[in-house]
Amino acid sequence: MSFARPNRSFRPRSLVGLMTILVCFCPALSRTVAGETAAATEPVFTGLRVDGKAVSGRITAITADRITLDSDEDAEEEVPLRSLVKLARDLRVPTQAPEGAHVLLPEGDRLMRVIVGATTDTGIEVQSQSALGKLTIPLECVLGVILTAPTESDAFDQLWNRVAGETRSTEVVWMANGDRLTGGFLGLDDRAVKLQIDGKPVEIDRTGVVAVGFDPTVVSYPRHDSSYLDLTFADGSRLGVTDARVERGQVVATARFGQPIRVPIGDLVRLDPRSDAVVYLSDRKVDAQDNSGYFGAPRPLRVDRTVDGHGFQLGGHTYDRGLGTQSQTLLAYRLKPGDRRFQALVGVDDRAGPLGSVVFRVLTDRKSRVTTPPMSSRDAPLAIDIDISEAKLLILITEFGERGDVRDLADWVEARIVR
Repeated sequence: MSFARPNRSFRPRSLVGLMTILVCFCPALSRTVAGETAAATEPVFTGLRVDGKAVSGRITAITADRITLDSDEDAEEEVPLRSLVKLARDLRVPTQAPEGAHVLLPEGDRLMRVIVGATTDTGIEVQSQSALGKLTIPLECVLGVILTAPTESDAFDQLWNRVAGETRSTEVVWMANGDRLTGGFLGLDDRAVKLQIDGKPVEIDRTGVVAVGFDPTVVSYPRHDSSYLDLTFADGSRLGVTDARVERGQVVATARFGQPIRVPIGDLVRLDPRSDAVVYLSDRKVDAQDNSGYFGAPRPLRVDRTVDGHGFQLGGHTYDRGLGTQSQTLLAYRLKPGDRRFQALVGVDDRAGPLGSVVFRVLTDRKSRVTTPPMSSRDAPLAIDIDISEAKLLILITEFGERGDVRDLADWVEARIVR
């Protein structure tokens, strides 16, 4: 018995050849393969629900009230925004100060590593070096502009705190030589920053200007009546957006200052749904606080910064929201009807070094709910999640650890109440 030898002239020489034949004779398969290949290249986000359960997958759709995630098992999951705390990618902390110019907006929004152009009658032109491209931001939405960022991270944070948080009732220009000028802002272009000082227009050489801070009492930053999303980008920028949707691997949305934006999902590192279902304690007024230092004068609570004025760094990750305290600090919050759970990630900030040692305690009314062992920056952060539905008062205590209050940079990261 003999067998016919197969005709090798029709055998594809590689998998690529086979795919080419299939694509040519099956357009539907072509579209499917292309779509699956594109989806597979999108980053995987992991997230946290308000009930403490984890979610994970690639973002395939966003609507007004939910996000759709596609897992590696080809299972789609629709997650209501009101049940979601955050979605994030696992990226580590950059150690150097960010280069370029930066635009500071209210409530922690910002545009990082941009080129600041000229001002118009109503806005300031900004060219993002990321996918955001060119934007015109209304001047009434801008807290300040850093034109020349210090190269040292501590100096950069100090400047950022002055521009974003300093109390002032006029515009301020910080100069490279250390001078500080005040007056009415008249505009800027590629040559000069223009102020009105003592009733007279003055042009200041832009190369000598470090930063410009605007009068925060006249800043207006629109907030959507219902829920919206905070988007954090790989370059460190963050924008609140509304009307978000996914189109061909990009998030298309409208920034809170009214400009349309379009950014690849691959450029996003975090999405935070903002609604009345999750309230951060940094947005709530503390009802009572007490501070008592061990060696020197105590440092009071700082909101959304460490107690010494830096961004939060825990376990190699950065966080925007939280409470920065030092031993010994007591914070008390009156709970409201509908407050259901208290959640936070606690630990000693990475910047503290090996000397910092802190004990974190949580009480509801007069009942102790959480007491951690003494923690240092070498210890992994601890997640706290407790039921507060029957309580009237939430008390957060930062206590002395093993060495008084030396380098006690205690972080209550993303301290929030789930409603």
